[in-house]
Amino acid sequence: MKTNKHRLILPMQAKGNLGKSIEAAARACWLNQRGIPWQGFDLDGDNRTLSRLFPDQVNLVPLSGQTGDLDELILILRKATAQPVTLIDPRAHLDAQLMKALAATHFFDIASAQNIGITLMLFPFDDLDVMTNLAAVCQFCGRQVDYVIVRNPARAAKTRMFDNSPLEKELLDCGAVTVTIPVLSEFVKLRLAKLEADQQRGIPFNEALGNDSLGLDIMARGVLQDWLGILFNQYDQIAAKLLPAVEAATIKPKIVPPIGEPFAAKRGAKINLAN
Repeated sequence: MKTNKHRLILPMQAKGNLGKSIEAAARACWLNQRGIPWQGFDLDGDNRTLSRLFPDQVNLVPLSGQTGDLDELILILRKATAQPVTLIDPRAHLDAQLMKALAATHFFDIASAQNIGITLMLFPFDDLDVMTNLAAVCQFCGRQVDYVIVRNPARAAKTRMFDNSPLEKELLDCGAVTVTIPVLSEFVKLRLAKLEADQQRGIPFNEALGNDSLGLDIMARGVLQDWLGILFNQYDQIAAKLLPAVEAATIKPKIVPPIGEPFAAKRGAKINLAN
């Protein structure tokens, strides 16, 4: 069995507004906190989430979904060995162009020869077109990639079309793992937005927590710390799907012990019934 020396991670779905960028931003914070070298490519010229938050690590390559984008995507794929981890944050409806670039370059063969692991981030959503597109992408990639199923209750409270479906069973049979993005409070989002407006720049989540001079509201910091901690623990658990082999081996998942014992008190057991 070959050992992956590099890892390319990308979502590849037609629909936008599923939380792909916020998940990628949280994962980038995890990489920085764990000391994993990485590079990124932000293909969304409208939102620019990843390149705004990490300007020193992410190249903005705005694509429009047109035929001319193929050359840009090929150049990005050529750079997949420049760092241990490469993150791609595409805009909506770039899935066809991404698959075309992967097919035109025979990238799955190249990745196998150059020890590049590929991870596909999948965002289930209760919409027939979305799920049909998702099934087509997975059929195209087959067992040539690793899969991470991202559940995002803020965008898809229920995923009935996916749960216990043939597609879910096929993905699990391929070794797919799951990450759930906890819902981030609007209270925190508003204060992060104000912070960015005041500073006139993007502020990653871990900087908002760790830089006291930014003055993020103390309650917002507590909520954000818990939110990020939940995600980081999940990333630690699936590091083998997100990192090359050597880097993944350095990650030691932190198991959070339960607080106290499970509640199993007998009714009336601690009540004085003698008086």
